[in-house]
Amino acid sequence: MQYFDVKDRSWRPLVSLTSARDGLTLWFGLCCAETVGKKLFIAGWDPEDDECIYCYDMEFKFWEKHQHPFEAIDDLCIVGNYMYTNCSDYDKIPQRYNFTERQWQSFARVNITCDSDESYHPSGVTKFHSKVYVLYGHVSESNCMHNAELHCFDPVRNVWEQKESTCQPHFGSSLFVVNSKLYVAGGNVSLDDDDNPCGLPAAVEVYDEENNRWSIVQQNRIPANNLGAVEIEGRVYFLINKFPVDSGIRIPPGEVTPVCLDEWKNLGKVHKSAVLCYAPVKDT
Repeated sequence: MQYFDVKDRSWRPLVSLTSARDGLTLWFGLCCAETVGKKLFIAGWDPEDDECIYCYDMEFKFWEKHQHPFEAIDDLCIVGNYMYTNCSDYDKIPQRYNFTERQWQSFARVNITCDSDESYHPSGVTKFHSKVYVLYGHVSESNCMHNAELHCFDPVRNVWEQKESTCQPHFGSSLFVVNSKLYVAGGNVSLDDDDNPCGLPAAVEVYDEENNRWSIVQQNRIPANNLGAVEIEGRVYFLINKFPVDSGIRIPPGEVTPVCLDEWKNLGKVHKSAVLCYAPVKDT
């Protein structure tokens, strides 16, 4: 396990977590990671126990491994007292983990119905106003790419609501919140024969919650790059393996010069299957 040192712009071994995983068969088929309080959750696959969620207690410095009743997890999302799982198989009854009762519970299934020649692909999930938002890329007959569908889960009412679709298709994108606004960035506009994102880069879009509509965010000050760099509200984010990294770069109002990204080239030097998250940890 590594962390990115923003001072010298390089990856370094995170000794405190690596040494604490003794006795665990970890790092097989990692899918996603999320933190809540002082605990780090990582969804992955173990050759002995199949699909598992690993939990690291950053206060007491130990790992636990838990089996879960789902198949491969694409994303984790923590809202309130629950950890929600998101899977590409939307026909299955979804599951969430209750931290207080320490058990898995089912919740409402997303309202997606499709014909045999259609498919939906998770393209981002996030917490927004105490609700779970999931974006699905949509492919129909003759490999036609549609604009992505936004679905919102209300934990209080245990119901899903479909919102307005995006302006353009999105596959392999990231859904995240900046200044109380919902954005989608990264990814591509189509899929190849193996269901991998391909084609032109997808647009950056922002969701207008009040009017239930999306609009495209122009990228006038971001040069061509291999880090998935995007500009959102004067901030520069890097999309590394679908994870949005706030670089700390701020673009002054009225600035017209493209942002220099040369010092950040090491940020993208991670394995394509690595998962990233923010965690309040200290290394020795």
